[in-house]
Amino acid sequence: MTGTARDVTPLERELVTLARKTCAAPAMLSLADLDRLRELAGPAGAIEYAVVAGAFHFVNRIADLLDVDPEALPERLRRFEPLRRLMVLLAARFMKRIDLANRHYERSYDEALGRFVAATSRARDESIASALQLLRAAPQVLEILQLAVEERDRRSTLTRATLVAVQRAVEAALPRSAEETEGFHERPEDPVAAFAFVGTRYPARTTQGMIDRLRDAGYDDLGILDLAIAVADANQWARIHRLLGLDARLFYLS
Repeated sequence: MTGTARDVTPLERELVTLARKTCAAPAMLSLADLDRLRELAGPAGAIEYAVVAGAFHFVNRIADLLDVDPEALPERLRRFEPLRRLMVLLAARFMKRIDLANRHYERSYDEALGRFVAATSRARDESIASALQLLRAAPQVLEILQLAVEERDRRSTLTRATLVAVQRAVEAALPRSAEETEGFHERPEDPVAAFAFVGTRYPARTTQGMIDRLRDAGYDDLGILDLAIAVADANQWARIHRLLGLDARLFYLS
């Protein structure tokens, strides 16, 4: 993540700065990190960029923790350059047919807040709910949080105690500087805590041995998938709640 394009715009420069910090020192993120973006993109735009940054940390961790191959073409066929180019061309044509246009969010802030409060009892706490006023410019974020809470609480096979343990492990492992994302560091002995630690510091280093230890601890394929989702969820939320000044209890269990 070094170097700077010659014709970069002020907005692009600020987005690169934000992206770098979310990777190198997410524990140090704060509401102030969006100040410049609010000037360049407006209050709603700054919120949306923060959520997008968090979403990339979610998706990338799922891919790394579960060793999802970024290419559809089997590895044994990649040495045939014409075939690889054909696959790229087909993928490009497929993506071209997808409508990726931004859409206007129809619900008002009050409507979105009402639905969020109905979905999670945590938002009924006045001290927590007052912080949600920061999202008034982008009420769609409330729906994103609502769906994430519902997905976790209704569909995860993990126990509440395991989810709490994962969330705490992620917060404890969250890098405070670039040095903590490099080199080697002592990992927890517990296989779930180790999975969360590596998934937070450097998810691409996840090994088959770590997955085997989870299996030995009693987790099947679905359980390992849900662990990866829990680690990715916690990493996404760790960044979003800091950048948007939200109470961590909106998503974290206790």
